[in-house]
Order: sequence, then C-alpha cells, then structure tokens
Amino acid sequence: MLSDSVIDIVDVGKSFKRFRRRRDRFVEFFTGRQLHRDFVALEPLTITIERGKTLGIIGENGSGKSTLLKLMAGILLPDSGSIVRKGKVTGLLELGTGFNVEISGRNNIMFNGIYLGMSRQQLKAREDAIIDFAELTECIDAPLKSYSSGMVMRLAFSIGIHAAPDCFLIDEALSVGDVRFQQKCFERLRAFRLSGGSIVFVSHDMNAVKLLCDEALLLHSGKILYQGSPDEAVNRYNESLAPEGSSTGATVTGYGEGSVYFTSVETSAKVLTSGMPLDVRFSYDCRVPTDNVTFGITIRDRFGQDVFGCNGALLGILANVHKEGTGFFHFPAMNIAPGVYTINLAAHTGKTHHEHCFHWWDRATTFEVIHDNEYTYCGHTRLDVTLQL
Repeated sequence: MLSDSVIDIVDVGKSFKRFRRRRDRFVEFFTGRQLHRDFVALEPLTITIERGKTLGIIGENGSGKSTLLKLMAGILLPDSGSIVRKGKVTGLLELGTGFNVEISGRNNIMFNGIYLGMSRQQLKAREDAIIDFAELTECIDAPLKSYSSGMVMRLAFSIGIHAAPDCFLIDEALSVGDVRFQQKCFERLRAFRLSGGSIVFVSHDMNAVKLLCDEALLLHSGKILYQGSPDEAVNRYNESLAPEGSSTGATVTGYGEGSVYFTSVETSAKVLTSGMPLDVRFSYDCRVPTDNVTFGITIRDRFGQDVFGCNGALLGILANVHKEGTGFFHFPAMNIAPGVYTINLAAHTGKTHHEHCFHWWDRATTFEVIHDNEYTYCGHTRLDVTLQL
C-alpha cells in the first residue's frame, strides 16, 4: 500500500553565507577569518506533501519560496532536518535549468530527460509526444539559443510532465509564454492531479493558486505565517502587503491602521437576475481627518477568485474624509454568471492598498445572481451577442 505522502519535510532549515565582496570568500577560505554574515533563508519548518494534492506556496519576494522548492527538488541540501522523497520528483524551476543552449531542442530532450530519471528507451517512446505537446515540431532541431523564453518554457514543461513524476514542482515559470499555452498547461496539471499526482505550485498569481491548489502555504522572511485553505492564505498575504500598523483599527472585521474605517455595507438587492443593476452602499467614519482617500471594491466568486475590482483612484474620484459619511458603487448591469459572490471593501491611499491601508474589509457582504430566463448562457461573463446567418 502506498504511503499517503510523497515528500516529508521535517525541521528543515537553510542559511546562506553573504559576503560584501567577491574576494572575501577566498580570503575567508585561506585565512579562516570570518568575513561573511549568515542569511537565514528558511527557519526550520515541517511540511507534508500528500499524494494527489496540490500545495500552493505564496509570499513576497525573498520570503523563501524558491529556496524551499529547490530543497524539495534536491538542488539544495538542508542545513538541518530531513527531507524524504517517496517517488520521482521533477519540476519546472528556474527557466532553462538543466538545458544546454548550444545544442538542439531534440538533444536537450534526451539529456534533460535522463537527468530527470528517464531511460533512453522511455525517451525514445515519448519523444514525439513531448515535441507535440510543446508545439515545437518545426524548430526542434534548431539550437536552443535560438528559442524564445516562451519556447524554452514549453519544452521544459513538456519534458517534466512526460517524465511521469509522483510530484511536480513549479516555480513561476508558467508566467512565461502565451495565455493559450498556459491554459493548456493548467489543463494537463488538472489531469495529472486527478491521476494521483502531487503538485507544489509557487506563484504570484493568486487566482491560479485559489483555483488549482487544495492547500496553500504563506511564507514570510523564511517562516510559515499560515498553512490552510488557499482563500484564507491569499487574504493573509494581502494583509501582509499592507503597511505595518494596527490590524484591529476598525470597528468591524478586517485590517488596516484605522484612520478611516467602514462601519456598514449593504447591497440594493440580495438576489438579482444576471444583467440587472446593483448598488453597493457603505458607511464610513474616521479617527483622523484624512484627504485623498481611495475607496475600493472587489467582487469574488464562490471559489475566491477575483471577478472584478476597481477603486476611486482608478475612477478619478477621491474623498476628503473629515467626519462620518456614506458612498456607493453603482453597477448599471451586473453582467456575471449565476452564483453567490462576496464583496470586499478597501480604504487606502493611491491605486492599491499596498502603499497605505486604512481598512480592508474581507467578505463584507454577499449577493446572489440568478439566470435571466430570456437569456441563458454559459461561462463567467454575460456579453451582448447577436447571431446572423
């Protein structure tokens, strides 16, 4: 019987030596004088990668995401703890890793495939499928240095996924290339997961994390801030991006430093037909009179994906908040698919809450959209369309 896990990481930590000058490394080696300072990339952490599950890893740049993925892949060795791999682990890490740009794409399939643990017989049997999936038939015999970054990504992904791994590691590389091929990759990853494969997915694309992952890990300065549902991990990630300050500055739930805060929110309808208008009314107050306040709104579907977001700075409408007041976002036509949606509200400066966040209110309220009996459609968005024959 197979174990329930494919990778077990127990108390694993990793540090790097940082030198002010290149020559200090050699001076330290030959003299024994310490000229470096230790940079802790990962504090000791424990993680289990379960079979058939997808783990998302998110966090700011420098939080330790790529270091953790390289430890899982065996590219880096841990300073402490242990990593047990219970099957083949392949991945799409730094673009071009394991490739030789001077030789052809076809030869790179052979060399990279062997590096990933495939035999020559397996590579010969899967070569055509690898080339076909990567859509590189016409240029497969050209040297890799003539490929675009998107073509290199396609070849790397195709080799990795055709290596039949037990666990597939992805580090941001899918952001390279055209949208159509990215969709093709995500479809293949879903099929891989349904077949029992595990995926570890590092990305700054929060919607992709929420859509693809069963669980998400939030890292900050090499430490685990949160591990659990992808939706909550993304919410906490957004909170971590806000400037430091009181996380309970508002009279209602949320985070922000609290100079301006929301006191209530309601929608003009709790249930409406797709295509009908909707108003989202809110009340606010202030502890400190503040000029040029941006009020924003985000609408999310039941999977936690952002359907729409906008704010006063983008619309050219800023508020001077010196006392309590009200406002509303007016949607002339809520042209979205049937379903239950949540609304997030934000008060901040500038075009995003990253600069100075007064109050971010997650899941402030909900509303439901139902089908229009006269216009039935599929997909996420209702569009005006006609048909002529």
